[in-house]
Amino acid sequence: MNAILSEGQPVWAQVSLAQCLDSVHPAACTDAEVLLYVDGQFAERLQHQGDGLYTGQTAAEALHEYACKVVIPGFDTLFARTLMPEKPVVTHVEIMENATVDDEGNPCPAFLITFRNKPDKRMFFGTNIDALFVNEYYVNGEPWGYSSQYGTITSSINTDDPVLLNEGSDQLLFSNAIIADTTYTLKVNAWFSSHGWGGQHSSGIVVRSGWIVVRMQGFSESAYHYLKSQNAFDAPDAYTNLFLGVITPLNLYGNVENGRGIFAAINPMTCDTVFLNPEN
Repeated sequence: MNAILSEGQPVWAQVSLAQCLDSVHPAACTDAEVLLYVDGQFAERLQHQGDGLYTGQTAAEALHEYACKVVIPGFDTLFARTLMPEKPVVTHVEIMENATVDDEGNPCPAFLITFRNKPDKRMFFGTNIDALFVNEYYVNGEPWGYSSQYGTITSSINTDDPVLLNEGSDQLLFSNAIIADTTYTLKVNAWFSSHGWGGQHSSGIVVRSGWIVVRMQGFSESAYHYLKSQNAFDAPDAYTNLFLGVITPLNLYGNVENGRGIFAAINPMTCDTVFLNPEN
């Protein structure tokens, strides 16, 4: 059973049966009884829509616990639960110039993302940043040329943020385990680099413009652990030797009792677009 719930969207679940190793896809389970519980109380029976997809009328809401019990003839009853997290609140986004350097020694900026926290409860977050930088070069007051950089940032280079260091990963996936205050400023070192970023260009003056959009997600604990295990799967450890055919086994996290799968919840937000030198 697998399901990723989103705030405001109807609860759903995908139910399937495992197949042999030579099968490309699992077999859809079309005769399951999928029962939904909200905060421990029965809410409804999800209806089969085809190909093992079961949907209901109940919309997921923040700070409520959702659980599914799946009864399949001839198999053990599946059960999983998750808590819909709160929507993250980003209060400020700032750019720090010349925060670090890339592998070639070029200066790179950092993004400082301030968000609200509740120290008395465990919270789990993820973030990604879309950014466009345009460097316009001028010589003796006349336009000389320009360069641009665009991309999506999902990890930090030369990580020096305490929260990310505590996670042991450059990925922008973290908990509030060591955050003691009601707000925290996350420092994300960008992989963007430019000899013009620092303010001077070898042939004259550079004027920077562009924009950044920060997207932050609140994760349930199950979503956090699943994504952490997925990151480990995507980045094998030092004992992996593909040339010798030795690969350390990695099991993706799952929270479905008597079966396999992930039952989790995500609550995303997008802060306002931040413009650099909007008059340009």
